[in-house]
Amino acid sequence: MKKLTTTLMLAAMISISLPLTSQAPCVTYHRQEGCSQASEEGFIYNSQSKSGLFAKGTTSKLKAVFYSGFDYSISICADKSLGEGIGFVLSDSKTGEVLYDNATDNKASHMEFSCETTRNMFITITIPGSGPTKGKAADAACLGILIEQKVTPKVGF
Repeated sequence: MKKLTTTLMLAAMISISLPLTSQAPCVTYHRQEGCSQASEEGFIYNSQSKSGLFAKGTTSKLKAVFYSGFDYSISICADKSLGEGIGFVLSDSKTGEVLYDNATDNKASHMEFSCETTRNMFITITIPGSGPTKGKAADAACLGILIEQKVTPKVGF
C-alpha cells in the first residue's frame, strides 16, 4: 500500500510539472538580447514586462499601469515560427478607447509614448493564423512584451 501511495504521488508530481516546464523557456523571453527597440538611451526595464507561450490564431491581453511623468517604450519580441504581422493594440482598460493599433503602423513591433496622466491599459496581442485544431497539439512558440520607461525630460523654462 505504501509503495502504491508513493508511486501515485510521484506520478502526480510529474504530471503537474510537465505543463510548467513546457512554458519555462518562455518566462524570460522578453529579456533576451536584442528585444529592446528603444529609440534612445535612458530607458530602464519595467517589471510589468511579460512573456508566454503563444499559438497561431490566439489573442491575449496584458493589463499594465502607465504612470504620469514617464516616457514608455513597448517592444514585442516573438519567435520566428509565429510568423509576421503580429497584432499589437494599446487600449484604455476603463473606456476601451484604442490609443494605438499597429495595424495602422505597418504592423510595427515597437512603439513609444509619453504619459500625461496615470492610466490602466490593456496591451492586446493577436497572433495571425488559424487557431489550434481540437484534439491536435498546437504549434506554440515564445513571445515577450518588453516595457521600458524613463522620466519624461523637462522642456522649456
